[in-house]
Amino acid sequence: MNNKLKIGICFLLLTWLFTGIKCDDEFNEHSMFLKYRPTFQYYFKSPLGMQDMPANYPADLFEDQAIYDEFINEKHWSDNDFLETSICGILVLGLLYFLTAGLIKQFKYDK
Repeated sequence: MNNKLKIGICFLLLTWLFTGIKCDDEFNEHSMFLKYRPTFQYYFKSPLGMQDMPANYPADLFEDQAIYDEFINEKHWSDNDFLETSICGILVLGLLYFLTAGLIKQFKYDK
């Protein structure tokens, strides 16, 4: 395995852990965001939407809503738009470059 492929796999892991896709609870639009801490969950959607929390809400959906609130609605260091855009861009572009270059070099052979 060549070095570019190893770096590409590291970028893949970092991108998976530190970026995510959020679904806006009001307009149902998707966008990429920077997580303030690593987690394996990649897609974040509010099960409630714009509704208020009912008294008899199921526990599993309550947990999903709490995770959504933690990562999307609460303010963290990663809420800076420039920081979020630049780090997400570096991770995604680095992932694409190093994985593509590593895979091409891995499967390229001399005649």
